[in-house]
Amino acid sequence: MELLTLTSKELERIRTLQRVEDGGLSQIQAAQSLGLSVRQVRRLAKALGRDGPQGVLSRRRGATPNNRLNDALRASIIERCRGPYRGFGPTFLAQTLTEHDGITVSREWLRALMIEQKLWRPRARHRNIHPLRERRPRFGELVQMDGSPHDWFEERGPRCSLLLAIDDATGCITSGRFEPAETTDGYFRLLDAHLLKFGRFCAAYTDKHSIFRYSGSSTDQDVVTQLQRALDELDIELICANSPQAKGRVERANRTLQDRLIKAMRLAAISTIDAGNAFLPHFIDDHNCRFAVNAALDQDAHRSIEGLDLRDILCRKDQRLVTKNLMFQLEDHCFKLVDPYSRRHLVSGSRLTILRHHDGHMTVRHADHILEVQAVGKLVRNAPIVGAKDLNEHLNRRIPDPRKVRKPAANHPWKTFRPPPPAA
Repeated sequence: MELLTLTSKELERIRTLQRVEDGGLSQIQAAQSLGLSVRQVRRLAKALGRDGPQGVLSRRRGATPNNRLNDALRASIIERCRGPYRGFGPTFLAQTLTEHDGITVSREWLRALMIEQKLWRPRARHRNIHPLRERRPRFGELVQMDGSPHDWFEERGPRCSLLLAIDDATGCITSGRFEPAETTDGYFRLLDAHLLKFGRFCAAYTDKHSIFRYSGSSTDQDVVTQLQRALDELDIELICANSPQAKGRVERANRTLQDRLIKAMRLAAISTIDAGNAFLPHFIDDHNCRFAVNAALDQDAHRSIEGLDLRDILCRKDQRLVTKNLMFQLEDHCFKLVDPYSRRHLVSGSRLTILRHHDGHMTVRHADHILEVQAVGKLVRNAPIVGAKDLNEHLNRRIPDPRKVRKPAANHPWKTFRPPPPAA
């Protein structure tokens, strides 16, 4: 007696076909019940009458699937997942195998293989519900900017920050660059790349970092940051978000790049900021082709930069007064004016405009005249500058705690004292 293993679906088919054979159900009703065609029901009923329940079973059961990959290719994919492609998700892995290795496999097949080999674990995402904000209808109407400090080179190089500018209407990354830290000069370089390629956008959407907005007391409402002053000169509105979720497009882009960009730079053996900045344009173009969407309107909201001197706008501007010996101080450095114009026209108290460009150069102006300066030295502070977090530790080193018992040194006279020998 042969033992058959039936699934619940096959068992339901046999019961329905038995009712058709007994006359209690028509073939049309059986077809509707099983979700099959009448012709298929007729074929199955004939097989059931000829071969019994064995005729209803699939003849492909236990056979190797026609689309099964050979064991060598399967082992090669597993080896790559444990080697250069470690940490890749199924979607990104499928794309990378196609582009770099010429291996085309299904994303879901890779997902099942990686779960089987314990190379990937599906993560349940706990989403906080936030109301969606509609995208701006035109390209260039709103640009979201943010910096993401991260170990972008996976300990092959220094930790740094990735500065991004993303168009709100399309989700297109308009510019990006690696910087040692999130600084004003770094954002000037980011803006310069966007303005030269697309023009002036209408509004910038950022967080409340002190680079963008003065974070001092409420009484200093007229104080503006260097970046805010530059945006005003470019006629670009600055909008500061109250939460990270409000500028979710750039936040999600940072999360995506912390996965895909890191792995792409690993494959390209990139370990320095300069090499990363050279690699970014190609990666951004590929990223935009995959993820950018079309704007609701075909109009471009960018405005021309013709007639604007970006070098004099995207810089740090400071005002200084000339001393009686034609000198001025900028931070800890002292500079002397050495050109003939300064000696003839400037007096003590004359106001200078100092332009510190993001490429490291400095321009000194009085009215419309550019002045020549010479560095004469750096101020020496009598006391070191100590941050608030290190203040207590610094004071403990400088001022001994009177509550602690002082232990004399090993060569202290008290320890080396020897009483004179007693008199005879």
